[in-house]
Amino acid sequence: MLELNSSFLWIFFLLWFLYFALDRFFFKPVGGIIDEREARAAADAGRQESMLGEIESRTRSLEDQLGRARQDARRIREEWQRNGEETRARVVAEARELSTRMVAEKLAQLDGEIVAAERELTSQVAVFSEKIRQAYL
Repeated sequence: MLELNSSFLWIFFLLWFLYFALDRFFFKPVGGIIDEREARAAADAGRQESMLGEIESRTRSLEDQLGRARQDARRIREEWQRNGEETRARVVAEARELSTRMVAEKLAQLDGEIVAAERELTSQVAVFSEKIRQAYL
């Protein structure tokens, strides 16, 4: 049969003492460190998710602002293009009117010069005719 002697009891108490000592000085501190790390990792993961959500909302906000800015730029460009076309049409019309007026003025001036030249030639013809008539008569 099994004999219980004092060495068995001593081994039993030493093993329990070793278990409690290891538990108190090793297992609990290591377990606490592990729990603390897990808690920090969970907190960090939660912060990362909230930061990711914030980044996504800011990105959507920036994309919306960019879309509005593009629409404004497109509207401004179309407005400037329309104003440019109107200005070009007005300038072309003014240039045509000015050129028509200048051509009319120059034609009137040329008509005046032609009339003056015809009068001068007529007077010169009359003078030469008179001289020719006096020379042959």
